[in-house]
Amino acid sequence: MKLGFVGAGRVGATSAFTCLLNLDVEEIALVDIAEDLAVGEAMDLTHAAAGVDKYPKIVGGSDYSLLKGSDVIVVTAGLARKPGMTRLDLANKNAGIIRDVAKKIMEASPESKIIVVTNPMDVMTYIMWKETGKPRNEVFGMGNMLDSQRLKATLFAQGARNIRKAWIIGEHGDSMFIMWSQADFDGEVDREKTLEQVRFVAAEVIKRKGATIYGPAVAIYRMVNAIVNDTKEEIPTSVILQGEYGIEDVSVGVPAIIGSGGVEKVVEYDLPEEELNALRNSASILKERLRELGY
Repeated sequence: MKLGFVGAGRVGATSAFTCLLNLDVEEIALVDIAEDLAVGEAMDLTHAAAGVDKYPKIVGGSDYSLLKGSDVIVVTAGLARKPGMTRLDLANKNAGIIRDVAKKIMEASPESKIIVVTNPMDVMTYIMWKETGKPRNEVFGMGNMLDSQRLKATLFAQGARNIRKAWIIGEHGDSMFIMWSQADFDGEVDREKTLEQVRFVAAEVIKRKGATIYGPAVAIYRMVNAIVNDTKEEIPTSVILQGEYGIEDVSVGVPAIIGSGGVEKVVEYDLPEEELNALRNSASILKERLRELGY
């Protein structure tokens, strides 16, 4: 099993490290415009792997041909979100980067599943899908998995226990919302306070340490694991919708079954009107930004 990572910065490298520790990986390829960074991270990961008696082939560089044969390619390349910026503020700058990455991935490894992490994640997922021409099951985004991890941490801090299901869906951004209709945990929490904390906690992390790293790395690992081990896990994922929930032609976060085929099924719940309207609102916000970018 081979994993490719486009972007060898802190999120890309930490994601590769997390996958290395937790999966039976035969090969890892790191590609970055900063060639020395990618080579150095590959060397460092090789040494880390040997420490736990793993000896996969790990390569790094700026040449996209290194990605050939990847089962999954994780795309984190792009400009980072700065303090005070929203994810959507990044759209104009990162759209051009994603167009270039999409072209090069299709030249090097057209059969790979692609997980998009670059912000604004839903918008970049749609652009990646459009520019690659791949079916929607093979191009999807990470965002709501990370948001849901943050939700679980927040719920636990408020006294919830035995958290069996707790999902954020919608935009990976300010219009995200909690899927309370499907939440399953023990205890009572302040719903408004919970959502407020989850929506803005990433900005607080960025303010204090410059970037979110470990949370995204684990979210990426969970999604990669679902693909390579065909777990059929239901995960909140940014998917190109084609009529589900009355939404079309936009990538937005919804529950989906992830397996060896990528997004194998979009799970349509009978949402209460409030949640359905919130999901459609997220879709409308994202469509407007896509129109501004020419899509």
